[in-house]
Amino acid sequence: MSVLARVTDAVELFHLQVEAQVRLAHTDTKAAAAWCRRWRNIRERVPLVETPTGLKLPRLALPQTDEPGEIVRFLIGEGLPGEFPFVNGAYREMYLAKSEIRNPKSGIEEPTRLFAGLGLAEDTNRRFHYLTRQQRSIRLSTAFDGPTLYGMDSDADGVFGKIGEGGVAIDTVEDMQRLYAGFPLDGDRCSVSMTINGPAPVILAMYVAAAKRRFGPSVVAKLRGTVQADILKEVQAQNEIIFPLDASLRFLTDMVEFTTTHMPRWYPISISGYHIAEAGATPVQQAAFTLSNGFTYVELFRARGLDVNRFGPRLSFFLDCALDIEYLALARVVPETLGHRMRESSARTTERNSSNCTRKPAAVRSSHRSSRTT
Repeated sequence: MSVLARVTDAVELFHLQVEAQVRLAHTDTKAAAAWCRRWRNIRERVPLVETPTGLKLPRLALPQTDEPGEIVRFLIGEGLPGEFPFVNGAYREMYLAKSEIRNPKSGIEEPTRLFAGLGLAEDTNRRFHYLTRQQRSIRLSTAFDGPTLYGMDSDADGVFGKIGEGGVAIDTVEDMQRLYAGFPLDGDRCSVSMTINGPAPVILAMYVAAAKRRFGPSVVAKLRGTVQADILKEVQAQNEIIFPLDASLRFLTDMVEFTTTHMPRWYPISISGYHIAEAGATPVQQAAFTLSNGFTYVELFRARGLDVNRFGPRLSFFLDCALDIEYLALARVVPETLGHRMRESSARTTERNSSNCTRKPAAVRSSHRSSRTT
């Protein structure tokens, strides 16, 4: 069965389960009363926020209904923010009050990244320090120049005029050390994002090497951040691909396998609908390509033997956004579809592991198997 067929079946089954719960809420007075009590508790816990003109509004807008069936349809079929199937948001709170961000005791990071990259490593380092001097959290986002994006050194033929243009030139581990000099890469409030795809595994390796030189080998597990590394999007939209596609996907999977094992705080891929839209895709096409790419990556990583419950939470997505109504649907449909896909994949992994536990070890099942498989 194809991935699309499995996702479609999972969505249809889920909707049938939701409607079954709606019917139960309509026919069972005890169930209806329980749902209404839960609904009242949720509404009572929603805090108020104040607008610039002094209006007090609920921080979370909920449907204005007390009808049990509609309550069920919302809570199960759409979910509160941060709850499956993530129609109303991937996180419990997407936007934070200024008081929470400014309060140093809140433990909340500013939801921003400061995108910069120009000239040589020292130039961008100075820019990063300027941008973060008023920030409680260090959340850097790195733009690389054209030669670096294409895996070329600054002394390669024909690139002189592009060195440091539109991003920073990084050729060596020493460049990487200079780029992030003075920042606590091992800190809880330091996160580094790198917008690069074709040479992403190489750049991440250089970053890890630079961090180890400063902080020692134990720093690897502490590193936080993201590398874009969406090579399928490059084929479809940006065309910054430097290896054959099969090799690129193998290198990507190598990187994801390493980060899943050794860098639990790192997001090894950012699946990018934005660039597909910038290349001319409609919101529907953007959703289709982005989800297809994400599903493909999941299958590749699972084929390598990686546990979806470990790498799945470290997949990130970002989409283009505009004022047309289709973009509202885009922001709701993509997380929902991805949520169903990941839950289905997780269930298959659990089922397979349970099945394997009931079988005899491979060495017992077959005496003809090569010793290299053990």
